[in-house]
Amino acid sequence: MKRRAFLSALGAAALPALADGAKRPAPKGAEGAAFLQPPTAQLVGGDALAICWRTAGPSAGTVRWTQDPALPPERWATAHAARDGLTASNRPDHLVVLRGLDPAKPVRFQAQAVATKMDPWWTYFGERAEGPVTEIPPLLAADGSLTFAILNDLHANAALIPSLLALPAVQAAKPAFVALLGDCAGNVAGPEALRDALLGPMADLTAQGLPLLFLRGNHEYRGVMARRLREAFHPFLGTDAYYGAFDLGPLRLLCLDCGEDKPDDHREYCGLLDCEPYIEEEAAWLRREVASPEWKSAQRRLALLHIPPERGDPKDDAWHGPTRIRRLIAPTLREAGLDALICAHTHRADFRPPSEAYPYPTHIGGGPKAEIATVTLVKATPDALTVTMLRADGTPVA
Repeated sequence: MKRRAFLSALGAAALPALADGAKRPAPKGAEGAAFLQPPTAQLVGGDALAICWRTAGPSAGTVRWTQDPALPPERWATAHAARDGLTASNRPDHLVVLRGLDPAKPVRFQAQAVATKMDPWWTYFGERAEGPVTEIPPLLAADGSLTFAILNDLHANAALIPSLLALPAVQAAKPAFVALLGDCAGNVAGPEALRDALLGPMADLTAQGLPLLFLRGNHEYRGVMARRLREAFHPFLGTDAYYGAFDLGPLRLLCLDCGEDKPDDHREYCGLLDCEPYIEEEAAWLRREVASPEWKSAQRRLALLHIPPERGDPKDDAWHGPTRIRRLIAPTLREAGLDALICAHTHRADFRPPSEAYPYPTHIGGGPKAEIATVTLVKATPDALTVTMLRADGTPVA
């Protein structure tokens, strides 16, 4: 085949078909499709899941998926990642978004990879690998309600994840997904830290049918992997940032990014932090969001934000992070008609009732040790939003 004709065919072909049709023998180096990290499923919109996995070497990745349980695998849809006219190929990290999902139906998917070795005029394909066929149950219950769980401030204590989710009350609630409300990885100091603290436990939950919702805390701004989070965690659709809003059944879910809790010129960051303009952009977006028809027509409204505007401690509330939240974010939330705000960061479980300054209840999760850890359950129906925070022994936070 002439090169021009081959390139034309490449543009029209799905990656698995292309890999099967590449008959040239693979040279040494076109190996490494084996999965080093099993797939994780991340909620990035009300109708979208991002599937992440990592292979042993450079490869091209695709995801086959369906929401029709009766459809045979050979007829499943195929998705791959692409940007600026190029597929996200010849790399070990894969992050593919499944779009247009119906949250009232289950999703079955299977990640695939074929090892690649590129030269300027040809790509050689080597071994192939497939992940497990994974099923994510419907996010919405049969009555249209939504229930999910929230974990926060694990600080790399991944052992808390299964123990908190195994609590009888959590099991009985049958959460549709788990939200990670910041500082769950501690300092993202390297690929191994990210794998052990988050990606491994996330893959375990995905295998059980539980996707994740990822929000940054201030500690996700720290460490080598802070600038590489997009290799593993897709930003929210619609904003291409780690803040966004979307509908899930009766709930409009507002996911906010808190930024670092220190100023940009703090000596620890050596002039490489740029949070101030980012949070200002978020604040401008938030004003547009709460003025939107989607927000105004929502039956229930919930905001998630790692750093609370206030915790009632004058010393802690004077830190840069809470001060910036009170200046840029809190005024808009005050007028937004929130049913509740759920926060983290303080390592002290707390409940703050509505007040003149904050006309909505604020729930603050606990910390990284079993004696102070919490799991929060949220249930949204058209008529009510219920928030229940539990300690590691299963007792409710008063």
